Amino acid sequence: MSRSASLPASQASGLTGTNLTPSLQTLLQKQQEHAGLQALREAAAELLARVEKLAEMSNVMADGGQAIGDVLKNWPHVFSILNLFEQPSVPTSPGGTPLPRDDDEADEPLPQLVRLHYNAETADNAKR
Repeated sequence: MSRSASLPASQASGLTGTNLTPSLQTLLQKQQEHAGLQALREAAAELLARVEKLAEMSNVMADGGQAIGDVLKNWPHVFSILNLFEQPSVPTSPGGTPLPRDDDEADEPLPQLVRLHYNAETADNAKR
């Protein structure tokens, strides 16, 4: 084999104008096509990696959106609990004196707040 056949495609491309046999010219063209194909495969692999990373980031954002939705869904419950603090236990007049109660009114049970003592709970866990 001649020296030009063992050259890489980038160096052999300058020899195309010289007197080369048709089979050697075909070989050089195929080497150039192969180099182009390799570059295309590398670019496709890089694009695939970027798209996969984008998909992963989208999943993280979707999970974050779900968490935000769960928090926002809980706010009406929080506000209803806060309203319990604002309700007086005995109805009063604008002057602050308690109003007389009619016995005909139906007693509706009011929701109650339950307070759990955190220190007692941690003390129980420490004993175990």
